[in-house]
Amino acid sequence: MRPYYHNEFLVQIARALQAARSARGFLSLFPALLGERFPVQRCILYYKEAEGNAFRAHGDDGSAGPLPLVREESCLVESFTGRTEIMTSGPRTRMYFDLFDRDCDGLFARAGINLIIPLHARSYFRGLLLVRTDTRDAPAVRAMADATEAAATMFIPLIEAERMEFENDKNYYRLFKFDRLVLLGQMAASLAHELRTPLTTVLFEAAAIKSRLGGDEVIRASHEKITREVGRANKLIESLLVFSKFKDLNVSSFRLREFIERTLGEIPAKKVPAQVQIRVQAEKEILVSSDCDRLKQVFINVLFNALEALAGQESGSIDIRIYSEYDGLPKNVHHVIAICDSGPGIPAAIKDRVLEPFFTTRKEGTGLGLYISYSIMKTLKGDLEIHSSNQGTRVNLILPAR
Repeated sequence: MRPYYHNEFLVQIARALQAARSARGFLSLFPALLGERFPVQRCILYYKEAEGNAFRAHGDDGSAGPLPLVREESCLVESFTGRTEIMTSGPRTRMYFDLFDRDCDGLFARAGINLIIPLHARSYFRGLLLVRTDTRDAPAVRAMADATEAAATMFIPLIEAERMEFENDKNYYRLFKFDRLVLLGQMAASLAHELRTPLTTVLFEAAAIKSRLGGDEVIRASHEKITREVGRANKLIESLLVFSKFKDLNVSSFRLREFIERTLGEIPAKKVPAQVQIRVQAEKEILVSSDCDRLKQVFINVLFNALEALAGQESGSIDIRIYSEYDGLPKNVHHVIAICDSGPGIPAAIKDRVLEPFFTTRKEGTGLGLYISYSIMKTLKGDLEIHSSNQGTRVNLILPAR
């Protein structure tokens, strides 16, 4: 039997953590590192996602087929949340393994999993190692469990510290940006009121000129152009006033999936290109208390932005995910509507400006759509997050729990 060098394995883990681009990026390397030191035929690492209450697989070669997400409320996760001991497959535990297999869409049977090692560090339970090995070799199993436990105390705190640093930076940026947007909103409201009077005067004077020189084609054409442009300016002013002076909230309880499907059904078919597929996925039935009309305004605006991002592509998709997650403690629950498109993403040069008022890349745009949407989500005591890469863009509409 090959000897197991515990210290050498931990040195190898430390080097891999240092070489990885991020602590979370190390997760895909860990199963292979374990396989180099211990006699395993298959090793799959499930680790808690940074967003949402699901665990994602890392480090498998894919020969067992697609690896499902495992939900936090599943029997597999709940069974090991407070358990630090390993579990091997045997006559006494066969019932549990069959139950876990149903949580994982038959993965245990497909991959021949017969050993489960929970990943704990300090107060965190963050994952599970699913292994196929010779469980009759008790020393090897014990050594593998000890090595995994020691490695977990190294990489889990690093991943959590990385996540907390990212959250702190994000929260600081949100606070800074929102304070600036509030100030801009107040300025915009004052400017909008001041502009209405001179624009009304322009319209009256243009009408007077037309009534006196109505027979002149040049005057008539100029009057039409003035009226059209003043009307465009008034629409912009209305948008500013809608943003700066919201009416009282009309809060009611409704189910998020029904709300999304009903709103999608109200969108004219011609607005959705034939080559674009829209899919809705909900983890469970989620009931929220919010202003349905304002949430609809935000959702439609974000959806149309996603459709525009797919314009000109031969095919594309928009995935709408509805899920709940909590930050730190289970009682800090919030609900998320994630609108993900498969477009080219937001260019890096403008990524930090998309929520600024009047910033737009459209010829006819006002640059207030996302700005107003962000502000609406804040009045709903929620938030709007934008994540983008060359794989597409995801906009999270975040709502507080009831």
